[in-house]
Amino acid sequence: MKRNLLIGSIVSAFFLYLALRDIEWDVLWGVLRETRLSYLLPAVVVSLVSHYFRAYRWKFMLLPVKTITTNSLFSATMIGLMGNNLLPARLGEIVRAYALGRREQISRTAAFATIVYERIVDVFSLLVLLWIVLAKIPGPDWLGRSALWLLVANVLLMFAMIAMERHRGLVTRLVARASRRLSENTQAKIQQATEGYLGGLAGMMRPRTLLPIAVTSVATWGFAMFAVYLCFGALGIDVPVMASATLVVVIAMGSMIPSAPAHLGTTQYACVLGLGLFGIGKSEALAYSILFHALQFFPVTILGLYYLWRAEIRLRDISSR
Repeated sequence: MKRNLLIGSIVSAFFLYLALRDIEWDVLWGVLRETRLSYLLPAVVVSLVSHYFRAYRWKFMLLPVKTITTNSLFSATMIGLMGNNLLPARLGEIVRAYALGRREQISRTAAFATIVYERIVDVFSLLVLLWIVLAKIPGPDWLGRSALWLLVANVLLMFAMIAMERHRGLVTRLVARASRRLSENTQAKIQQATEGYLGGLAGMMRPRTLLPIAVTSVATWGFAMFAVYLCFGALGIDVPVMASATLVVVIAMGSMIPSAPAHLGTTQYACVLGLGLFGIGKSEALAYSILFHALQFFPVTILGLYYLWRAEIRLRDISSR
């Protein structure tokens, strides 16, 4: 945990430095002072609706493991997002698996496997969105190259997980062979975790779940784009609708980089890069990142802590695991 925090802090400090260079602070504060408060509540509500669709999509990925209510999945999702806000290196994903496994009495490794599958679906969704963006605006070379490398990595990960699910016996034997020098108790735990993880992969590429997963992915990212666009309105930033799609993609790509809690630094630099494509100055873009980040951080963290309290889980218990 301490090493993750140290590495994440160094990464965040680097991206914050890039975002803060040459900022005109009087311009930044001037933009924030003109915030239209009437946009803020709708932006928060729309963002939470996006998270609700994310939880609903997760339901279809978990069907081979257990049928779970959307409310239970939304609770675990918010706990996980809160964990990402308070813990480094996206450890909130582990928190989410822990919370759901404890509440629904399912394997935590199975729950985590579906979260990895969810990330694969998210990356494909973002790539489709990115290709639409690049077809509409002249994007920089680094954006196209990043998309290509992301596509290659995602396809490799997807095929690796499908292969693991299709050859469960082989994977189990390889894990058993690799852990044979450990104690019997440790071997049993490793085998149990392996079987749970493989069980969570059973939902990958199931025909009857592909359509609802695709539809809910469109809703998830569509509402995320709408929340971004409402923040433009809050600050009076005049950009085309396509800018919200661009910013969603660039922020999401930035969040994949291990960083300090709440993606501090990477979010700020992503906003500067993304809005710069539409001629928005660095100071205005940084002001936008501050407002957007606050609207993502505080409501989600408060709601996540509320669900954590209801579940009678202590963050310290999870982070020490």
